[in-house]
Amino acid sequence: MQCGICDRHKQRVTCVQCAQTTVWPLRTEFLFKVSERDAASEKVQEYLENPRGVIEAKLARRDVIQERVEIIRNESERLRESIKVDRARIEKLRNDIAARRRRLDAAHEAEQNRHGMLELLKTDIKRINQKCKLVYTRTVEARSFLCREAAGLYGLRLKRRRSGRVEYSIGGVLLPNLLVGLNAHPHTNLNVSLDHLAHLLVLVSHYLGLKLPNEIILSGRDNPYTSLRGLLNNRHIAARPLHAESPLPVLARENPTAHSKFIEGVSMLALDIAWLCYSQGLHINEVEDASNIGHCMWKLLVAKDSTAVTNPSFGKVSHATINGYLASSRYEHVMRDFKLRYNLIADRIRYTLQGETIVADWDMVPDAEKDIKAIRRRSVAGITEDQVAEKASPSSRPSSLSGGGVGRWTRIRARNEGS
Repeated sequence: MQCGICDRHKQRVTCVQCAQTTVWPLRTEFLFKVSERDAASEKVQEYLENPRGVIEAKLARRDVIQERVEIIRNESERLRESIKVDRARIEKLRNDIAARRRRLDAAHEAEQNRHGMLELLKTDIKRINQKCKLVYTRTVEARSFLCREAAGLYGLRLKRRRSGRVEYSIGGVLLPNLLVGLNAHPHTNLNVSLDHLAHLLVLVSHYLGLKLPNEIILSGRDNPYTSLRGLLNNRHIAARPLHAESPLPVLARENPTAHSKFIEGVSMLALDIAWLCYSQGLHINEVEDASNIGHCMWKLLVAKDSTAVTNPSFGKVSHATINGYLASSRYEHVMRDFKLRYNLIADRIRYTLQGETIVADWDMVPDAEKDIKAIRRRSVAGITEDQVAEKASPSSRPSSLSGGGVGRWTRIRARNEGS
């Protein structure tokens, strides 16, 4: 701008000179563009006036048009596929929205009826719990009845001798006390009584739904004799028989291995009985008590004041039902203090049998001093012992030798000892 007025108001041109100065660059640029346009027009006109150029132009135009048509077709196909995908997606979204609406409506309805449904659910739970408790109570009663009936059918009895001694029998066969006179029992009676007791124990454990520490394998086609299988010394699982081929003293001398296995089998049976009694409320936790197997089963099932009758916890714990499940943490206190182990019972029985074997090698004579003095007097008088034996009658023998009365007992070596 050459004047101050136009320079001050740049948006408005006031004088002619400033207007010429402003328009001149645009006019110059316009002239250059017009000249370029005229030159290009002349070249196009020359090209079109040539026939070959016209044909080439048309061919080029056709190729361009075909290329554009192909591009349009491809794009149209792509759009169709995209439309199909979008339609499927829209349909899926519609279905999802409809499902959500249904769930939302159901949730609203459930929320509206929540209180009523909650009360109904509480009522159903209470009813089912009462039904379960009733079934559980009846199951416990049935367990007690079945166990007592099984003991009665197997003939588990108590016998009191005139001497005051108490004996237990099953099926009419005497049940031994494992720590008292086990060597004196006939091995056939011992086998029969232990077999009957094992059968009864299997039935009782089945009725109570209990898994015994040592599995009892009853006699069958592949197993002629009853045996027990369990963990020995926390090392390996082995089976031990409940059958002795000969009297125990003879078996100990002729086949110590079979004798040891029989003692282990009897100990495993005693442990099963003690464990069963302890789980049902009859606390058998000492070796002396567990060894009296007949008393344990009689006290558990048959006695008038038996555990099956007097103890309300009998039959409540088992491995077969959710209520009273013995392996759960709620009932772990039941067997927490049970301390008996198979090896404790087996060692005690071996020690007792060894003592009985030692005692059996001695003769027990009552009033030994008086008999020795009488023999000396007869020898002085010239009367031999054979003559005294011929004259003496069974009634004239000392009452202590015939079973009545108790005198002083002295152990003397057997006549064949040391010969």
